Order: sequence, then C-alpha cells, then structure tokens
Amino acid sequence: MVEAQAISKQRVVMVTGASRGIGKAVAMALAEQGHHLILTARSLDGGATFSGTTVDDPLAGQGLSGSVSEVALQCRSLGVRAIAVALDLTDEQSITTAAEIALAEFGSVDTLISNAIYQGPGVNDLFADVPIDLLRQVIESDAVAPLILLKAFLPGMLTSGRGVFIHLTSGAATLAPRKPAGQGGWGLAYAMAKGAAHRIAGVLHVEHGAQGLRAYSLNPGHVTTEVMHMRAQREERTVTGEGPQDVATAVTWLVAGDPAACQLSGQEVVSRDVIQRLRNS
Repeated sequence: MVEAQAISKQRVVMVTGASRGIGKAVAMALAEQGHHLILTARSLDGGATFSGTTVDDPLAGQGLSGSVSEVALQCRSLGVRAIAVALDLTDEQSITTAAEIALAEFGSVDTLISNAIYQGPGVNDLFADVPIDLLRQVIESDAVAPLILLKAFLPGMLTSGRGVFIHLTSGAATLAPRKPAGQGGWGLAYAMAKGAAHRIAGVLHVEHGAQGLRAYSLNPGHVTTEVMHMRAQREERTVTGEGPQDVATAVTWLVAGDPAACQLSGQEVVSRDVIQRLRNS
C-alpha cells in the first residue's frame, strides 16, 4: 500500500487528447492542484479538423476550436510546468516520440490519463461497411496506443511506487447498443476498441498493485462534445448530455489517492458516482 504522503505529492501527468472537452477540463483541474503536465493532441497550434466517424460522414473536414498549446499556456498561468506535445494515435513513432519528449523534459511520468481516442472513418460504420484495415486502425489506436505510452512510463511508475493509470472508458466497452450505428448506436470497431482498452486497468492492478500502481477505467457518462453540438445543429435537434467538469473532478479525486479511491484500483469507476460520494462526504 502506498503511503498517503507519497500519493498526495506533486505529480507529473500526461493527459492525451487535451485540446478541448474532457481532456482540457482534466488538464486545467490537475494544474489547479499543482501537478506538472504533458498535454498531447494531433496538432499543437490549432487548425485541427474533424475527420468524421464514418466513411461518408458529412461533418468530415469541419474545423475544431482550440489547441493544446493554448491549454498548456493556460495551465502554466496557474504556476505549473506544462508542455504541449504532438501525438497521433495512428502513428507508433509519434507515440514513442511523445513519450521520449516527456521523459526528457521531466525525467519520469508517474500518471497517465488516457483520454484521446481515434476519430475517423470506421468508428461508427456498420460492420458490413467497414474495411478490415480501418477496423484494425480503430482498435490499435484506442487500445494499443495507451500501452505504448505505459511501456515507456512503467519503470518510473514502479520505481516511485505511486503510479496512476486512468483510461476513459465507455458503456460501449461492456454493453450492446440498442440500435445500429447511425441510428443511435455505435460501430463494432468502436465497441471492440473500447472493450479491449477496458481490460487494461484490471490486469495492471493484479500485476503491479503491490508495487503501488493504481489503475482505473473511468466511465465519464454522457458528456457533450463539440462534435455532438455540430451534429445536432446540422440535424436541427437539441443536444443532450453533461459538461466535462464532473469528469475532471473524478480524475483529480482518483489521482489524489483518497483511501476510498485506492480501494477502487483495478475497477470501473463512474464519474457521477464519484461526484455523489464527494457530495455525501
């Protein structure tokens, strides 16, 4: 068991997919807690476009707001070190380089928040329509890419005895959709990718929990995104869901290492359950 004093110290945290949405909210919340940050995204300085989630997504090519460099600047204004690093989930060399930059800058990374997911054709295509190469790309981007980072950071995590891994999971990891993709459900590639990544935390806990590593699958619930707003506007309907702040609060609680949080290592944790716990405490 990691001592509370060791758990609560200032950390070096990598947050993937930190340009906007959940990733940005998590980065800002961790900066407010005094943690140093490596923030990643496909592009550093804005101009990112949405790649769509199907082979014929009408929103493909739409511009996205914000940049990870802007988020890093906002975090630095809170008095922490924060760097922005380019990381493309579909490019193993890009992932490896991002890990090398993080280790060169900080020496070690004791906390990894795996938030980034592949956005592109194949995610929400019907199985009959998705080429196998796209299916493979979705799965490898969402389930294997975090492991490449973990491989790089694990030695330092185990040496410090205070490593934390949090993967943002989804109901698609464990549930069948009520409707097909395109009609309110999700694609097989997305379900397989999320299902595979969902198993990481439990195995890490069994293999390395005794060495102080805590690992979680964090279910954010139904959180609205910029793309969801874009799609709702195009379809002339109202978007539903919550903002990302509760997820950020749940992440900071897990990272801080409250005894109750330590007991949840290896399990799926639901953000709204954490918020309810904090309200009742």
